[in-house]
Formats: sequence, C-alpha cells, structure tokens
Amino acid sequence: MKHIETKTSLVAHLQGAGVKPGDTLFVHTSLSKLGWVCGGAQTVIEALQDTVGPDGLIMMATQSSDNSDPAEWEAPPVPVEWWPTIREEMPAYDQEKTPTRGMGRVPELFRTYPNVFRSDHPMWSVAAWGNGAEEIVAGHTLEVGFGPGSPIERMIERNAKILHLGSPLDATTLWHYAEYGIDGPVKSFGCALYEDGARVWKTFDHTDVNSDPFGPIGENIVRRADVTTFHIAEATCYVIPSETWGPVQHALIALRSWLR
Repeated sequence: MKHIETKTSLVAHLQGAGVKPGDTLFVHTSLSKLGWVCGGAQTVIEALQDTVGPDGLIMMATQSSDNSDPAEWEAPPVPVEWWPTIREEMPAYDQEKTPTRGMGRVPELFRTYPNVFRSDHPMWSVAAWGNGAEEIVAGHTLEVGFGPGSPIERMIERNAKILHLGSPLDATTLWHYAEYGIDGPVKSFGCALYEDGARVWKTFDHTDVNSDPFGPIGENIVRRADVTTFHIAEATCYVIPSETWGPVQHALIALRSWLR
C-alpha cells in the first residue's frame, strides 16, 4: 500500500471537487480503492460530514438483499427445497438490526452512526444524516421503492449531488428513479417484515428495477460538462448533478425500444 489518506486529506479532495457546506449528497463508496485510509470507514463518514456541515445532508443506500425471495438468489443460489424454510424463518427487517449486503463497509457503519435515520423499506432502505434527514427517509413503503414518493424522489427535489468515491457507476441508486413511468416490466418480490407487530412474509408487485444498463449509460453521463471527475489513490471519483436522471431515463427508453 503506497498511498495514505486522512480525514484532512479527504476533506481537501472533496472541497477541491466542489463539495461545499450545505450540499445534499447521495454517496457511493469503495473503501478499498481510496488507498490506506487512516481510520477506515469512520474517517470517510466524518470527512463527508465535516465537508457538508450541519446544514448539509448525506444519504447512502443501505439495502438488505438477503431479505428477499430465495427463488431469485444467484450469488450464491440455494437449493429449491430450502426456499419454504427461508421464507418462514428469515428475520423481519429491523431498521437498527438488519445489516446491509453488498453495500460496502462505509454504508454498513453509516447506518449505525449517531443521528443517522434509516428508512422503512425492508429491501431497499436508505440512511441519511444532516438537515432534514428524518423527514427525507420517512414513508418509504413497499410500493414506492425508488420511485415517486420515495426518499430518492425527495433527494432529486433537493437537487442532490451524486458522489462516487471509487464505486462503479452501475451502483448509482438515484438513477433507479428513471425506471418509473417508462412502461417497464413489473415483477413479484418477497421479503420478511413486521406488520401490526407480527413477523410476516410479504409478497408485492413492483417495477423490475435493474441497474445493469447504468454502467454504460454512466460512462456517457460522466462526460458531461457539469460532472466533476477527480482521483483519490486508485479511485476514480465523480460529483454528478441529480438532473442526470432525465438523460438516464431517455437512454433507458431508447434501449428498451431497441430490445423490442
């Protein structure tokens, strides 16, 4: 490891990229790409907090994909004969207890941080800290997912900046908003949650969100003049305005038309 980062140096990188006090950020991270960070995930979180200050807002995806229908699992799959048991025994989503899966070390720590509020969605939760954090994650029901009425829409309404710190572009949670209202497919999902105080297995129909196209679409998006690209160690980092969900939606429409 040839590169060291500290809270001081990370704040300097963020400020140099145009992140300022009062900003609203939807943050995606890859801690391993940032070099050797003195203090690890804690340092990254506190650098973000120090940069935007108490008037700013930070959100991260804290999804819990373990809490899903085992019939859909691929990495790894489980035997078919296990499916009924998993549906019967999977712990119900709990904002405080349920861990993230595949989100990385920074969001997993962030969800436990003081004054961080986590949304109610049992599969696709988000967590937020800062100005209006509790209000922005409220009302995140099964039906809204990433679409109208969700915390994702509220971040767009607040002109959030998308911040990538070494993470792949196909992880851009905010762009899922573009998948609504474009005649996309609907599928059935399942998860464990509390309903009237009792643990239940719930199935629901929802837009079939799919981040696979986001990588190639994102490679074009980050060429825009209003996107800032910078580097920290091995991490290629971006500050992207939330308005890019519109171009992403147009690209998804074109892609689906071509596939038909």
